[in-house]
Amino acid sequence: MYEKDKLDEAKYFYSQMSTTFDDNKNFKYNLSAFLTSARSILQYTREEAKGKTGGQVWYDKQIAASHTLGFFKDKRDVNIHTEPVRPTKHLTATITAKIGLRASASVTVKDASGNILSESSTTSPQNETKPQSLPETESITVRWVFSDWPGPEDVMILCQKYIGELDDLVEDGIKQGFLTG
Repeated sequence: MYEKDKLDEAKYFYSQMSTTFDDNKNFKYNLSAFLTSARSILQYTREEAKGKTGGQVWYDKQIAASHTLGFFKDKRDVNIHTEPVRPTKHLTATITAKIGLRASASVTVKDASGNILSESSTTSPQNETKPQSLPETESITVRWVFSDWPGPEDVMILCQKYIGELDDLVEDGIKQGFLTG
Protein backbone atom coordinates (compact mmCIF):
# COMPACT_ATOMS: atom_id res chain seq x y z
CA MET A 1 0.00 0.00 0.00
CA TYR A 2 2.79 2.46 0.94
CA GLU A 3 5.65 0.60 -0.70
CA LYS A 4 5.95 2.95 -3.68
CA ASP A 5 5.98 6.03 -1.43
CA LYS A 6 8.81 4.54 0.59
CA LEU A 7 10.61 3.54 -2.61
CA ASP A 8 10.50 7.19 -3.71
CA GLU A 9 11.80 8.20 -0.28
CA ALA A 10 14.69 5.73 -0.53
CA LYS A 11 15.53 7.08 -3.99
CA TYR A 12 15.54 10.60 -2.56
CA PHE A 13 18.05 9.68 0.16
CA TYR A 14 20.15 7.82 -2.40
CA SER A 15 20.34 11.03 -4.46
CA GLN A 16 21.32 12.91 -1.29
CA MET A 17 24.11 10.39 -0.72
CA SER A 18 25.38 11.23 -4.21
CA THR A 19 25.51 14.95 -3.45
CA THR A 20 27.18 14.51 -0.03
CA PHE A 21 29.65 11.86 -1.18
CA ASP A 22 32.73 13.78 0.00
CA ASP A 23 31.20 14.90 3.31
CA ASN A 24 31.71 12.01 5.73
CA LYS A 25 29.12 13.09 8.28
CA ASN A 26 26.31 13.98 5.88
CA PHE A 27 26.98 10.95 3.68
CA LYS A 28 26.55 8.67 6.70
CA TYR A 29 23.37 10.51 7.79
CA ASN A 30 21.86 10.11 4.34
CA LEU A 31 22.91 6.46 4.21
CA SER A 32 21.19 5.87 7.56
CA ALA A 33 18.00 7.54 6.28
CA PHE A 34 18.25 5.50 3.07
CA LEU A 35 18.54 2.26 5.05
CA THR A 36 15.52 3.14 7.17
CA SER A 37 13.23 4.16 4.31
CA ALA A 38 14.28 1.19 2.17
CA ARG A 39 13.72 -1.23 5.06
CA SER A 40 10.21 0.19 5.47
CA ILE A 41 9.43 -1.11 1.99
CA LEU A 42 10.14 -4.65 3.15
CA GLN A 43 8.14 -4.16 6.34
CA TYR A 44 5.10 -2.81 4.49
CA THR A 45 5.42 -5.57 1.90
CA ARG A 46 5.55 -8.29 4.53
CA GLU A 47 2.59 -6.89 6.45
CA GLU A 48 0.42 -6.50 3.38
CA ALA A 49 1.40 -9.82 1.79
CA LYS A 50 0.98 -11.97 4.89
CA GLY A 51 -2.73 -11.13 4.99
CA LYS A 52 -3.24 -12.87 1.67
CA THR A 53 -3.10 -16.59 0.94
CA GLY A 54 0.46 -17.53 0.02
CA GLY A 55 1.72 -14.01 0.69
CA GLN A 56 4.05 -14.85 3.55
CA VAL A 57 5.57 -17.73 1.60
CA TRP A 58 6.05 -15.46 -1.43
CA TYR A 59 7.70 -12.78 0.76
CA ASP A 60 10.02 -15.27 2.48
CA LYS A 61 11.11 -16.71 -0.88
CA GLN A 62 11.85 -13.24 -2.23
CA ILE A 63 14.06 -12.38 0.74
CA ALA A 64 15.80 -15.77 0.72
CA ALA A 65 16.51 -15.53 -3.03
CA SER A 66 18.38 -12.22 -2.75
CA HIS A 67 21.64 -11.76 -0.91
CA THR A 68 21.24 -7.99 -1.39
CA LEU A 69 17.79 -7.77 0.25
CA GLY A 70 18.93 -9.84 3.22
CA PHE A 71 22.18 -7.89 3.59
CA PHE A 72 20.44 -4.52 3.69
CA LYS A 73 17.66 -5.79 5.94
CA ASP A 74 20.33 -6.81 8.45
CA LYS A 75 22.37 -3.63 7.88
CA ARG A 76 19.38 -1.42 8.77
CA ASP A 77 18.51 -3.54 11.82
CA VAL A 78 22.05 -3.17 13.15
CA ASN A 79 21.98 0.56 12.32
CA ILE A 80 18.77 1.08 14.33
CA HIS A 81 19.19 -1.38 17.19
CA THR A 82 22.93 -1.84 17.76
CA GLU A 83 25.23 0.82 16.34
CA PRO A 84 25.36 3.38 13.53
CA VAL A 85 26.31 2.10 10.12
CA ARG A 86 30.02 2.59 9.44
CA PRO A 87 31.03 2.22 5.83
CA THR A 88 34.72 2.53 5.10
CA LYS A 89 35.97 5.37 2.94
CA HIS A 90 38.67 4.39 0.44
CA LEU A 91 40.70 7.13 -1.21
CA THR A 92 42.89 6.52 -4.22
CA ALA A 93 45.22 9.32 -5.28
CA THR A 94 46.81 9.31 -8.71
CA ILE A 95 49.50 11.81 -9.65
CA THR A 96 50.91 11.85 -13.14
CA ALA A 97 53.90 14.04 -13.89
CA LYS A 98 56.30 14.11 -16.80
CA ILE A 99 59.95 14.56 -15.96
CA GLY A 100 62.75 15.75 -18.16
CA LEU A 101 65.35 13.23 -19.24
CA ARG A 102 68.85 13.82 -20.50
CA ALA A 103 70.99 11.08 -21.95
CA SER A 104 74.68 11.27 -21.21
CA ALA A 105 77.67 8.98 -21.54
CA SER A 106 81.27 9.17 -20.52
CA VAL A 107 84.18 7.06 -21.70
CA THR A 108 87.54 6.80 -20.00
CA VAL A 109 90.43 5.00 -21.72
CA LYS A 110 93.27 3.84 -19.45
CA ASP A 111 96.56 2.10 -20.16
CA ALA A 112 97.70 -1.08 -18.39
CA SER A 113 99.11 0.97 -15.52
CA GLY A 114 95.82 2.74 -14.94
CA ASN A 115 96.91 6.03 -16.42
CA ILE A 116 94.14 7.90 -18.17
CA LEU A 117 94.83 8.15 -21.87
CA SER A 118 91.64 9.95 -22.84
CA GLU A 119 88.25 10.92 -21.49
CA SER A 120 85.16 11.97 -23.34
CA SER A 121 81.67 12.85 -22.27
CA THR A 122 78.57 13.45 -24.32
CA THR A 123 75.17 14.80 -23.49
CA SER A 124 72.27 14.74 -25.87
CA PRO A 125 70.43 18.00 -25.39
CA GLN A 126 67.88 17.07 -28.04
CA ASN A 127 66.34 14.62 -25.48
CA GLU A 128 66.33 17.12 -22.66
CA THR A 129 63.02 18.54 -21.48
CA LYS A 130 62.27 20.96 -18.71
CA PRO A 131 60.05 19.40 -16.02
CA GLN A 132 58.50 22.71 -15.02
CA SER A 133 57.04 23.22 -18.50
CA LEU A 134 55.16 19.90 -18.62
CA PRO A 135 51.61 19.47 -17.30
CA GLU A 136 50.93 17.54 -14.13
CA THR A 137 47.61 15.87 -13.38
CA GLU A 138 46.19 14.49 -10.19
CA SER A 139 42.95 12.81 -9.25
CA ILE A 140 41.46 11.50 -6.07
CA THR A 141 38.88 8.76 -6.25
CA VAL A 142 36.55 8.21 -3.30
CA ARG A 143 34.80 4.90 -2.71
CA TRP A 144 32.63 4.00 0.24
CA VAL A 145 32.50 0.26 0.98
CA PHE A 146 30.86 -2.08 3.45
CA SER A 147 33.69 -4.21 4.78
CA ASP A 148 31.28 -7.10 5.40
CA TRP A 149 29.92 -7.18 1.82
CA PRO A 150 31.59 -10.05 -0.06
CA GLY A 151 31.28 -8.59 -3.55
CA PRO A 152 33.25 -5.89 -5.37
CA GLU A 153 30.42 -3.33 -5.31
CA ASP A 154 30.89 -0.10 -3.40
CA VAL A 155 28.11 1.42 -1.27
CA MET A 156 26.65 3.53 -4.08
CA ILE A 157 26.48 0.67 -6.57
CA LEU A 158 25.14 -1.68 -3.93
CA CYS A 159 22.43 0.80 -2.87
CA GLN A 160 21.46 1.25 -6.51
CA LYS A 161 21.19 -2.54 -6.85
CA TYR A 162 19.08 -2.64 -3.67
CA ILE A 163 16.68 -0.02 -5.05
CA GLY A 164 16.33 -2.06 -8.24
CA GLU A 165 15.57 -5.23 -6.32
CA LEU A 166 13.06 -3.45 -4.09
CA ASP A 167 11.36 -2.02 -7.16
CA ASP A 168 11.21 -5.51 -8.70
CA LEU A 169 9.83 -6.94 -5.44
CA VAL A 170 7.03 -4.38 -5.29
CA GLU A 171 6.14 -4.83 -8.95
CA ASP A 172 6.09 -8.62 -8.56
CA GLY A 173 3.96 -8.33 -5.42
CA ILE A 174 1.44 -6.21 -7.29
CA LYS A 175 1.46 -8.58 -10.25
CA GLN A 176 0.99 -11.61 -7.97
CA GLY A 177 -1.88 -9.88 -6.13
CA PHE A 178 -0.10 -9.70 -2.76
CA LEU A 179 0.30 -5.89 -2.84
CA THR A 180 -2.19 -3.21 -3.82
CA GLY A 181 0.36 -0.75 -5.19
